[in-house]
Amino acid sequence: MITTLLGSVLGFGTSFLPEVLNYFKAGQEHKHKLETMQLEMDLMAKRSELQLDLLDKQAGIKETEGLYKHDSIDAGGFINALRGSVRPVITYIFFALFVAIKVTAVIAIMGRGQDIGAALSLIWDESTAGLFAAIMSFWFGNRAVSKYVRNVK
Repeated sequence: MITTLLGSVLGFGTSFLPEVLNYFKAGQEHKHKLETMQLEMDLMAKRSELQLDLLDKQAGIKETEGLYKHDSIDAGGFINALRGSVRPVITYIFFALFVAIKVTAVIAIMGRGQDIGAALSLIWDESTAGLFAAIMSFWFGNRAVSKYVRNVK
């Protein structure tokens, strides 16, 4: 009798076993689908970022091409030379003015009895050092930074 009862209970209990296993299996499949969807969303976000970066780079290229195209317009020898000399001439004029002011300041300071070391330390202040650093960075830093950025990527 106990065997019959035990057999009935086990038979009845094991009839639910496939349903319980299916429940856990469905939970695992649902979890897997959620993880897959999350990975797909992450991938789509990365693709969007890359697409925006690509569009930004293309816009930069177009802008540079437009600038070079504008600069390559042939307006004749004298006009081309004049147009090409504007920035260098202005740079040379301001550099000469800067040097003239600093030399005049050194001469004036030395005229008051200071030696050359004291005069140079007075004219080379933080503002002058900052201006010098900004100019050197403008003229020579762009290539160094561009090379560094290219090597980092």
